[in-house]
Amino acid sequence: MADQILSDEQRLNQQLTLRDGRRLGYAEYGPGDGLPLLYFHGWPSSRLEALAMKQVVAELKFRVIAPDRPGYGLSDFKRERTIADWVTDVRELTQQLGWSRFAILGISGGGPYALACAASLPGALSKVLLVCGMGPTDTPEATAGMVPVNRWLLSFARTVPWLAQRLAPLCLRTLWGTGDQVLPEQIEASLPERDRQTLSNQQLRKILTDSSREGLRNGVEGAAWEGFLYSKNWGFRLDQIRVPVHLWHGEKDNIVPSSMGHFLSEHIPDCQAVFFPDDGHFSLPFNRMREILKKAL
Repeated sequence: MADQILSDEQRLNQQLTLRDGRRLGYAEYGPGDGLPLLYFHGWPSSRLEALAMKQVVAELKFRVIAPDRPGYGLSDFKRERTIADWVTDVRELTQQLGWSRFAILGISGGGPYALACAASLPGALSKVLLVCGMGPTDTPEATAGMVPVNRWLLSFARTVPWLAQRLAPLCLRTLWGTGDQVLPEQIEASLPERDRQTLSNQQLRKILTDSSREGLRNGVEGAAWEGFLYSKNWGFRLDQIRVPVHLWHGEKDNIVPSSMGHFLSEHIPDCQAVFFPDDGHFSLPFNRMREILKKAL
């Protein structure tokens, strides 16, 4: 795979077949001989989200593989999967790529998946970079500062899981439709100033909208199940992690509130955390990606 000469379109639309027969889709960015880095996209999104870091990746010479999680984009849905199950997919993906050691960057809803790998693949990981990452939702302060609709959905999934599981697809279709938006209008209107400024960049907005649309290309089933998973036990403990974790979070973030970042930084054994007082959920990763990636060099 690494020796093939692929067009730009082919690099963005690759698939491999896993041992259980499912297809796993992924995109590739940067030079083929660059430093190996996995990029775990947000929720709901897809492998195309990493297009926003294409230039920085090329300059810093990373080879980035951005996989679609099950049910998103080019990846087949997996019924009853857990967050911890993602480790098996990552192990198969990196084996097929020929990677024995690599770093992981998890953004937003990709954060728990990066931490699952940190807990289960310590020998393979050099570092984990966690940006605006979701934290556990089972403490009273966990969702403080989160936009009301997201806070309500997570609380609903935690307190009435059987009903939430049935209603999640309807809720997601109502809020996101077919993904032709970065965020639902009512959520975007509540973003802090720096986030609104960041999303005024039309090139970035197109990348994020295209990624959202691609993530939901086959419907909302995968994203709905994943939204439900965030409120459940993740299947591993934070104190199991023995890999260096670098964490960045904006104090003005109202999509994934900084209370989650503080919780993670306090409970992950080897965690170096930086909190930015004026940044939000979009301004931090998309304006500071260069300094973030330099931590993986």
